[in-house]
Amino acid sequence: MRRVIPAALVLIAIAAFVVLAGGFSSGPSNPSYHLEFDNAFGLVKGAPFKVAGVPAGSITSIELDPKTLHAVVNVQVTTQGFGAFRSDATCQSRPQSLIGEYFVDCQPGQYGKALASGSTLPASHTFSTIPADLLADIMRLPQRERLTLIINELGAAVAGRSEDLQTALRRAVPALDETDNLLNLLANDSSTLQALTANSDAVVTALANNSKLVQNFIVDADHAATDTATQQANLRTTLHRFPGFLEQLQPAMVKLGTAADANTPVVENLNAASGQLRTLFTNLAPCSQPHADHQCGFANASLPALQSLGQASLTGKPAVQAAAPTVSILNQFAKPTPELAQNLAIVLADLDNRNRAVEADPRSPGGQGFTGLEALLQYAFNQEQTINTFGPYGHMLAVDAFVNPMCSPYATPGTVAANLKQYGAAYRQCYSWLGPNQQGVNESDPTNPGGCVPDPGGAPPGHTGPQTSAPACPATPLSLTPPTAAALRKPAASTSSGTSAPSGAGSASGGGGGLSTALPGASSATGAAQGALGTVTSAVPGLSTATTPSTPSVTTPSPSNGSSAGTPSAQQAQQLLNYLLSP
Repeated sequence: MRRVIPAALVLIAIAAFVVLAGGFSSGPSNPSYHLEFDNAFGLVKGAPFKVAGVPAGSITSIELDPKTLHAVVNVQVTTQGFGAFRSDATCQSRPQSLIGEYFVDCQPGQYGKALASGSTLPASHTFSTIPADLLADIMRLPQRERLTLIINELGAAVAGRSEDLQTALRRAVPALDETDNLLNLLANDSSTLQALTANSDAVVTALANNSKLVQNFIVDADHAATDTATQQANLRTTLHRFPGFLEQLQPAMVKLGTAADANTPVVENLNAASGQLRTLFTNLAPCSQPHADHQCGFANASLPALQSLGQASLTGKPAVQAAAPTVSILNQFAKPTPELAQNLAIVLADLDNRNRAVEADPRSPGGQGFTGLEALLQYAFNQEQTINTFGPYGHMLAVDAFVNPMCSPYATPGTVAANLKQYGAAYRQCYSWLGPNQQGVNESDPTNPGGCVPDPGGAPPGHTGPQTSAPACPATPLSLTPPTAAALRKPAASTSSGTSAPSGAGSASGGGGGLSTALPGASSATGAAQGALGTVTSAVPGLSTATTPSTPSVTTPSPSNGSSAGTPSAQQAQQLLNYLLSP
């Protein structure tokens, strides 16, 4: 019996050598390969690339083949002595941990032709692992109802496509390929099986020589079978779940083996530090009296902190419980986030790719054309330049956003009072109300406490206006009188009659002096303005000039609201002002 065990170990070692020798033939140094996947879910750049469970390199990039719509995973081998892939190699994506990390695990193949560096492994040789959370989702509503519909319609979908279904099943179940490989290995190792059959005779002979022990084993097995019979249902369930458990355990065992090899230096360092760890554990224990060789009582010193932590948990527990719905929503959002972010990255990269330019443009870098992102920014720039022009008086909007003729004209305290007299409370919709107190409109302006108030007592709907003692502004529409040379020589703060203009009355509420102040450069163009006044009045309907050429004045017909004759309406004055200010 003792000689049979070493013989079996030798056979296992020979079989492993045959497999490794067939799969890892000599090949190029540090090769790279392109792996086509139907679905590269979970794979990211830098993820591990393993061969037969052993780390061999990493994923360098992931691309999309626009022709086949397959995900192309590029891997680089960094392990020395790797060998080469063969044409019958297979690869699949596997979960690396419970938090959703994935890696590529490949079998190098044995009988196919060796692949050169840079070769592509087609999608027929790759498989994608279905995540456990997505598989568990089919048991919930409405996924469960949708799965029922899919199964019901599956017969109609695959009718007459048995070959396609066979191909899909062959690619969807890696176990079929692994079974074929196992049968091929058994056929090639027929001599080894023949030797194993011959050695089994020696095993039977050893069992015959130890018949007493075999008899005791059978008796004990009977007792075990009797006890097991009482747990038949549980045992059936366990055996039914055991294959799936082993399949899920395989990646963990591979990682455990890798971790055991990697932790060997750690264990050695831990053995060297065992003395210091003993001292640490001794110091951690509580004690009433310090020992001569060390200090103790760390547990005693940490007791107040632990008690404070317990008090904090009373406040933290309700907060954590209240956050449970939010965490659940974030968890649902986080599941598709990697794929969503990857798709967004593809879209943004394509949007900023100059090779996708629609047409060449000499204004673009290199004349190749603008990218989609540059085109969007150029549209925003052109739109802004279209509605905002630069004239002799600065920037001016070429688009008037106001469509209400009542609110569009230029307003001064006098025109506000006139419009209130003409339109009533409806004119208050033209104010930019920031509350019931509107400085300079329905209460005094702090910068001019003695100035008039256009709308005393006015307020937005639902509010009461403030009480003010300031005088109400006279209801006089805007009137413009072209300045004379004498008026232009007066100070800018005085009107044509020589009286001081009230502060805050607006640049167009006075005579010619106020107009020259409002229009930069008007003093240097006085003669041209006076000479062109006839043209201005003829261009604005309803306006006329006086008979005296040197001091023409603007007059209008009497307005319907009963204002004095010779005074233009606010709309006519606005037309004249727009004409004077136009470039």
